[in-house]
Amino acid sequence: MSDNIESKMVFIIQQQATFAVDIVELKDVQRRQAENIDRLTLNVDKNRGDIDRLTLNVKNLTSTVAELTVSVAGLRENATEDRERAREDRERARESRERLDLIINEMHQGFDNLIIANEVTRKLAEDVGRLAVAPSRRVTALESKQDDRSSD
Repeated sequence: MSDNIESKMVFIIQQQATFAVDIVELKDVQRRQAENIDRLTLNVDKNRGDIDRLTLNVKNLTSTVAELTVSVAGLRENATEDRERAREDRERARESRERLDLIINEMHQGFDNLIIANEVTRKLAEDVGRLAVAPSRRVTALESKQDDRSSD
């Protein structure tokens, strides 16, 4: 039995040694896990700050998008008004061109009439000149005849 007791004692000592080694290994694993948890906690804290900044950026972007949406709606309304004004301007320009064409035609007719009136006036002046000279020639001819008779 002494072998049996000794064998049990060796077994218990081996169990104790294995248990002690296992405990040391568990403590080492626990220490590494604690270090990992500490690093993870630091990372989470850092990420929390990053997330807070990202959240603020998203809020700012949302606000900017809302402002842009309002601006685009205003620009759309302005564009509609501008198109309407441009259409009205084109219509007024067309009407102005038509009036200008009428005025130009009237001016052409007026210039044509002035040319005709000028030609008629020139012709009349020539006729008046001829009529004015004709009696003077008659008078000169009569005076010549009279002078001829008087000298005879």
